[in-house]
Amino acid sequence: MADTPHITIGHRPLVGVVAAPSHDHHVTDHLLRRVGFEPVPDSRLYTLTERDRDPVRRTQLAVQSLRAARQSVTADAAYDLHPGERLPPPLAPEAEFVRQTTAAAQRRAQAALTASPARIQTVSALPPSAVEHAFRPAPARALQAAHTR
Repeated sequence: MADTPHITIGHRPLVGVVAAPSHDHHVTDHLLRRVGFEPVPDSRLYTLTERDRDPVRRTQLAVQSLRAARQSVTADAAYDLHPGERLPPPLAPEAEFVRQTTAAAQRRAQAALTASPARIQTVSALPPSAVEHAFRPAPARALQAAHTR
């Protein structure tokens, strides 16, 4: 019985990805629910939720998570990543979105740090006394009066 895996994961044509625990235990039930499986009514099987949303990758993640929780897992070859093997990269549209978002954030940060040419010309066109007055700190009495109102 020591060679029996805690959980066996495979594919069934009508149901999709299923997990079959070798024994009833509340920890196994909890772990399967946490990694995206739900119990099938009147059965000891669990099925992957939202089976149309990238089932292979989600099941690979579930297998890794269950093994990290010290569960012995046997899975079909499509879902079983060998130790040390990384998950495949995310789908291209998602990666492109992240790259575009990062590039846009970098452009915004750069724009926030640089002064616009129009602002530089406006400040340089003012007489020196106006520039000094614009950047002179307010007197302490004016600040105290503003706070007491």
